[in-house]
This record gives sequence, C-alpha cells and structure tokens, in this order.
Amino acid sequence: MTSSKRLSSVSHSIAHHAVSALSYVHPHLSQAASKLHEALVFVNLLADEPCPKRYLSFEPVRLSLDALKSRFCDILLSEGFEYSDLIFAGVMFEFTAEFPDDYCSNCHALLVSTKEREYRHSVNYMGETILPNKALQRTSR
Repeated sequence: MTSSKRLSSVSHSIAHHAVSALSYVHPHLSQAASKLHEALVFVNLLADEPCPKRYLSFEPVRLSLDALKSRFCDILLSEGFEYSDLIFAGVMFEFTAEFPDDYCSNCHALLVSTKEREYRHSVNYMGETILPNKALQRTSR
C-alpha cells in the first residue's frame, strides 16, 4: 500500500471535483434535494449504488453520482490505493438558501483507512477550503 498521507490528497481532490462543473452533480442534486426538502445529501462512494434510494427516480442525479463514484475510483487508483484500503468513503453536499443558484453547494469529503485514520476535506462552491460540517463527522462510524 502507498503512503497513507496520499489519502489526504484523495479526500482533497474528490471534494474539489464534486463542487466543480466537471462532476455534473449540479444543478441536478440541488434541485432534487429541494424537491425533497433536504439541505444535506450524503453519498457513500464505496456503495455499489452511490445514489441514495430516495433519489433513484431522478435519473440525472443517479447518473451524475455514478460518474462521481467513477472519478473517485480513478483518483484513488492514481494515488496507488484500492477500495480495500478504505473502510469508509463518503461525501456530503450541503445546500443552503444563501447560495446564489442550483450550481452551488458545500462539499465535505471523509475517508477512513483500514488503519482507522481519517482524512477530511471541505470546500465551498468557490473551491475554497472551509471547516467540516459536524453532520459528516458523525457519519464516520
């Protein structure tokens, strides 16, 4: 296994990718979350189906979250890791009324290695590092 310090890079990269226009998650997830009156959406990147069950009927959400999982796998492999090196990998999107449009969210990424070390990175819709959301911290175990 590669140096576990590289998992910090994976966490950083997936958080930034998830809020970028390249992830295709926005505006689909924002609009679907609004319809379901949810401000937080958790995505398990290690699950066979990363799309939460309540969002499966929103095809653009399902497809974009599948693409996000695929990109996560690419990032993980490029840093010398595999899924088996992790016991947890998730991102949480946070939508608030203060955001200017459906293309904006905060993203909080959390990875937990098999050695039980945690790697967190949180960014806002401008790609700036922010403090992690306490809700994601509670989901790690």
